[in-house]
Amino acid sequence: MAGLGLVLHHGIESGPALGSYGRLADEHGYDSLWVTERYFHEETFTLLGHLAATTTRVRLGVGVVNPYGRHPALTAMAAATLDRLSGGRFVLGLGRSERDVVEGKLGLTHRGSSERLRRAVVAIRALLAGERVEEPGGASARLAIRPVQTPVPIHVAAIGRRALRLAGEVADGVVLNAYVSPAYVRWATGELHAAARAAGRDPAAIEIGCMLVVRLGDDLAALRPTLKPRLVRLLAEPHTGETLLDTSGFDVGVLPHIRAAVG
Repeated sequence: MAGLGLVLHHGIESGPALGSYGRLADEHGYDSLWVTERYFHEETFTLLGHLAATTTRVRLGVGVVNPYGRHPALTAMAAATLDRLSGGRFVLGLGRSERDVVEGKLGLTHRGSSERLRRAVVAIRALLAGERVEEPGGASARLAIRPVQTPVPIHVAAIGRRALRLAGEVADGVVLNAYVSPAYVRWATGELHAAARAAGRDPAAIEIGCMLVVRLGDDLAALRPTLKPRLVRLLAEPHTGETLLDTSGFDVGVLPHIRAAVG
């Protein structure tokens, strides 16, 4: 059954304001309520802790954190804590993030991002299951607390074929990007299901979520220009632009012009 969720944008003014949004989602039948991680804005897990205390039914998700800014052990600690505070309603979203964020804002290397994401998913799942996880060099750790859910759902953010295949192999769900076409969603679903079957998993057991940008208003001509900057930045990303245009039947020949303008 399809579920309808809400994603809260940044700019939360106060705890009471955040709690009111959570209660609205709870009371009006939304399946889930998500917050995103955007560096140098509100801290994600703090928001989710407040929502866990002010809601009773709606699932609470983060869409998404990456394995660079937080060590997988810290992410596992946060996931277990939030799942306990919410009574088993937490969904952990993980993604590779973007190179300009990881390297340009955090000063960290983004090389090997797919493999790093895979290792993070495996390590976090093992920690949440109460297993001891060993790192290269001999370090090992085990969580002292256990979540309510067994397992805590881990969703992977994906755009390209490699990330979709990773989600199909190891994740409980996938988070597709905003600003994608219906044709792309069909293609991405096919890649996800193919990877799941190849890994011996049931494709139907993997949740598929897609964030949609909503603008309230009747003047479509006035709304379109507000979407262009983000869409252009998305298409300017290496490989991402090719994937989105090619799977949607658009000419990838426009990408050099877009990237030159952005540069």
